[in-house]
Amino acid sequence: MNNKLFGTIFGLIIVVAVVWCGYASWQSYRPNTSGPRQAIFLGDGQTYFGYASSLKNKTVTLVDVYFLRPQASATNTPTSTAVDTTKIDLLKLGLGGADDLVGSQDKMVINRDAIKYIEDMRDDSQINKKISDYLNSKK
Repeated sequence: MNNKLFGTIFGLIIVVAVVWCGYASWQSYRPNTSGPRQAIFLGDGQTYFGYASSLKNKTVTLVDVYFLRPQASATNTPTSTAVDTTKIDLLKLGLGGADDLVGSQDKMVINRDAIKYIEDMRDDSQINKKISDYLNSKK
């Protein structure tokens, strides 16, 4: 009887340990959208904004993704192809429409090697204010 009870308790401990490890692993890949938004700066100069997870893994998952794109406004001279970079659009990833040729989802998985650095953004940052303005305009 003791061997049967020991086997049952041991089996239950194994099941609980496996469930706990699975849950902990799942949580590390799940973005915390209640914390600060992050700015992710890539080596190619592109910057993305959103909620990142799995920051210590080989890939970083980013959700609720926004990015910057300079507005292309050519100068009046016919030979000039200069772009006015003083005007910048903040775009939401995965909205569809004419600009979204890929049909992206609002999620990115970025190779850790491509990331230069990651910063937590303050709530009062200009990017967060623009995102709040955008979200309020959609209500």
